[in-house]
Amino acid sequence: MRALLLLLLLGPAFASGQPFEHGPIPVVTGFIGLPMQAPDGFARAVERGSIRAIDRWMKRELMAKKRGEQLDNGSTMITVHTLTYNSIVDWLKKQPGVVDAAWDGCMNKLDLWPGHSTIGLRVVLNGVERERCYRVQEGRLGTVNLFGWRPRVRKSREHLKYLGAEDRPGFVVLQHNYCEDRRK
Repeated sequence: MRALLLLLLLGPAFASGQPFEHGPIPVVTGFIGLPMQAPDGFARAVERGSIRAIDRWMKRELMAKKRGEQLDNGSTMITVHTLTYNSIVDWLKKQPGVVDAAWDGCMNKLDLWPGHSTIGLRVVLNGVERERCYRVQEGRLGTVNLFGWRPRVRKSREHLKYLGAEDRPGFVVLQHNYCEDRRK
């Protein structure tokens, strides 16, 4: 009975295919068809002029979409976070008070696991333009550090891990330059 109920509830989700197959995402949603945690929370944080509130909002949104997207390459399922980063940046660009946003998707990086990415945000707070970067690790190890001994306690996961935020002036412009150079 439970299996039939799950099939009836989740059946259309499995048959929907790719995330953008049925048209563009509605304006109310930010991540690939999923509603934001508090869509007006970001606007309130910008209005208050609190960089810490923006940091908390970004961390909460990254962790809400930490599992990424599953894509089938023919022989196996792979997890990609590109759609997550693109949807975050596109949503941020539409917000009041945000001058620009970008992530380091066009930058050449070493192909080591776990990977790392950075999302940059230029925002005007209290009349001053600030540029903030959010570092994210793409994958979690299954080990813990106990006084130098690293026992494996669980399976490695392809989840996002928020590493922190920092001021990094010039990051967004630099990423746009990398993307322009790559298109040439």
